[in-house]
Amino acid sequence: MDKGAKDYSRIKLIVFDLDGTLVNSTIDFPKMKKKMISYLESCGVPPNLLSPTETNVVILEKAEKVWNELKLPSAERKQIHETIESIMDEVEMEAVSTASEIKGASEAIRRLRNAGFKLAILTRSHRSYALEILKKLSMLQYFDLIFGRGETPKPKPYAEALTFISDLMKVKLSDILFVGDHRIDSECAENACVQFIGVKTGPRGEESWGGVKPDVLLESVADLPEYILKAN
Repeated sequence: MDKGAKDYSRIKLIVFDLDGTLVNSTIDFPKMKKKMISYLESCGVPPNLLSPTETNVVILEKAEKVWNELKLPSAERKQIHETIESIMDEVEMEAVSTASEIKGASEAIRRLRNAGFKLAILTRSHRSYALEILKKLSMLQYFDLIFGRGETPKPKPYAEALTFISDLMKVKLSDILFVGDHRIDSECAENACVQFIGVKTGPRGEESWGGVKPDVLLESVADLPEYILKAN
């Protein structure tokens, strides 16, 4: 059994990241971030403060700090956020037609559902994108709820992303397992005191963990049902 493997007999709800965990995403994130940064700079953010190597969460947090210093009115901030959402939505939806299932993902999801687990999605992508992807890959019917960008009080890696789901689905945090392909996912689980299993199928592979690998790191979500059964 892997280092850090735990007893999963209490798990009632499994929450999955989407891109890199269940699907091979073709979202052009460099394009998205370039457009976001260009627009934010036109809204008063100093040039070179934002970097396309940063996550969208960090980029927007830095922008908020600038707006706080400038005392930007809330109405203007709302308009900026709406435009940023449109930029992200547009780039995401462009990728729907070319997205594909990570090998074995749909079968793993089906097995977990048939085993009695509740299943949910927690993604930083837009809900419409998530729904279209899951529908295209015939996985939508297996999930109880889909949580997209802006549908939790705070996004990953904040604890609120998972505590909100816990409260809404009436499942204790100790009865939740989170599965993802990136350090942001594992940080979210750590912050919420939720069990976590990582997968190596993200676009950056093991580099996604920034040198801090999770205790349990599987080759793919396809291995998840077998691993949980063996661990129990």
